[in-house]
Amino acid sequence: MTAGRTGRIARFGVYEADLGERRLRKNGHRIPLQDQPFQILACLLERPGELVSRDELKQKLWAGDTFVAFDDGLNTAIKKLRGALDDSPGNPRFIETVPRIGYRFIAPVSMEERASLPIGKLAAAGSGATAPASARELEINSPPAIPSPASDTGRDLFFSSRRLWQWMLAGLILLAAGIAYLAGGHPPSSDPRPASIQAIAVLPLQNISGGAAQDYLADGMTDEIITDLAKLAGPKIISRTSAMQYKGTHKSIPEIARELHVGAVVEGSIEQSADRMRVRVQLIDAATDQHIWAEAYDRQLRDVLQFEADLARDIAQQIQLHLTPQQQQDLTRIRPTNPQAFEDYLQGRQYWAMRTEESLHQAVELFNRALEEDPGDARSYAGLADCYIVLPLLYNVNAEDAYAKARIAAARAIELDPSLAQAHLANAEILLNQDWNLAGAEQEFHRTLELNPSYATGHQWYGEYLSLRGRHEEGIRELQTALALDPLSAIVHHQAGQSFQQARQYDPAIVEYRRALALNAQFSYSYEAMSWAYRRQGKYAESIESLRHAAPTWEPAFPGISASLQTLARAYASEGKPGFLRAALDFHRHYPRPDLYLARDWAELGDRTKALDRLEVCFQRHDPEFLYILIDPEFDFLRADARFQRLVSRLEKP
Repeated sequence: MTAGRTGRIARFGVYEADLGERRLRKNGHRIPLQDQPFQILACLLERPGELVSRDELKQKLWAGDTFVAFDDGLNTAIKKLRGALDDSPGNPRFIETVPRIGYRFIAPVSMEERASLPIGKLAAAGSGATAPASARELEINSPPAIPSPASDTGRDLFFSSRRLWQWMLAGLILLAAGIAYLAGGHPPSSDPRPASIQAIAVLPLQNISGGAAQDYLADGMTDEIITDLAKLAGPKIISRTSAMQYKGTHKSIPEIARELHVGAVVEGSIEQSADRMRVRVQLIDAATDQHIWAEAYDRQLRDVLQFEADLARDIAQQIQLHLTPQQQQDLTRIRPTNPQAFEDYLQGRQYWAMRTEESLHQAVELFNRALEEDPGDARSYAGLADCYIVLPLLYNVNAEDAYAKARIAAARAIELDPSLAQAHLANAEILLNQDWNLAGAEQEFHRTLELNPSYATGHQWYGEYLSLRGRHEEGIRELQTALALDPLSAIVHHQAGQSFQQARQYDPAIVEYRRALALNAQFSYSYEAMSWAYRRQGKYAESIESLRHAAPTWEPAFPGISASLQTLARAYASEGKPGFLRAALDFHRHYPRPDLYLARDWAELGDRTKALDRLEVCFQRHDPEFLYILIDPEFDFLRADARFQRLVSRLEKP
């Protein structure tokens, strides 16, 4: 049982609570507040100054509900409510706690009835006309205020006059609507759903299970909802990285929507008790800040995949998205999930998202544990493949061994679930970086984006592939799509910079690297890439300065790199470009896979033989960076060389 909805608006301090629409505002700006905390607020506002006991709240909000421990649920809801009101339990301005008994709303409250107009007859005729939403809206069109008379008679006359103007205004509105209807016009619909939503953001679910230890569940389920909606090939769905930036935010829905360029927002909460979970979600029109739809789902953890399918189907219905027969089939092909395996999978995804070497190894451990508990879990296999693909790209990990493990995991994931876009993307990267099977990789990139058109990482990695193939305009477009889906991702901005640099558009590349660093100042790869963009423009001082920012991050893993950088700076200061290029050879020997970088250095120095020797070593070691010989400008003078052409021919043609 929940608190009933009314047509009243309560005002206290700088806050306004619409009890019917369940919206809280501060100085006119919406404050996000979950359903249960708002219901508690409504109960307290309806009895200002009175003690509302914990037992009363239990009967109103949790009657017959054995799902959660009541004390934990109530305490968590009160904490959320106080957070929304900037209230303190030790020095309360609004909510006073009576220990072990209940709560009292202690601030002055003014209650206003929502205006209501009799439109039944015209509505029955099919006009669809509606009255203004509140008395405040009526007052906007009312005549100038009349000073309040002192006598009761004068006061009655004042309110009678005001009501007369309101009825006259209502009559004019209804008359206009009726004329429009009879004339064949189209009066506004009362359906709150917008006609077309081009983009949706799923905000991080609120964890109301009573402890921060369960945050992984809220974050993981947010990620799952994003993934499931992205498969529907409807509006674009903002990716996890950008959505998670709003965890715990007090920004209003319109503010968030403007920053992410979306037309609707999904927000909600999740609570877990033993092997059950309850998820409450609501879909909000970002332009009007109005609720389109809300629902609560109570499920066992073993049925989480069914919950995800139900939620995706329900939201598709609300945004009037027509599902294809294949999508309908995918949403009904559901298998039970091992609850512990599901929790391990979600924690693995959380560690994967951190992208540190330690967190990636932790993710591998969790995905493997999930597979021990549920050997049929395709998503955990795909998670393993992702980890093994990224580790050698970012850290000093044996690439051959990592890709061998990634291949097995990706193949098993596709065998278990051929519709899993994440597994096809992993397979595309294996075909590209390990097999150098360019045609096969492109087919898998296409399959990935067919299965999940809003997969930002899919667009990002496909854009990287297109840039390597020299299809720079296509590559940049794919990265722009990835940025639209994940605008707050440092990694995607970095890769956009790479696509511009590979197209030899160095200034736009530097802009994207700086955007990446603004989002994550510790992302040293953008400093390194920026140094190459400056170097290729002949701006050697700026190149060295970029490397200075990256060196402290590398020093623990590659001792001596900072000293070598100082030598590089001194050589440039004394000898200019020739000194820089010769010193760069020593600097790049400190890299984990130095062969491609040394080949670039020898090529820029004009030493054809030594450059080709290094490229041969790069090929023999099967270094994924060998692919860059297709586009790197340093190798332009070698492209007519027969030995260089033999190296290129070893890469499969599309």
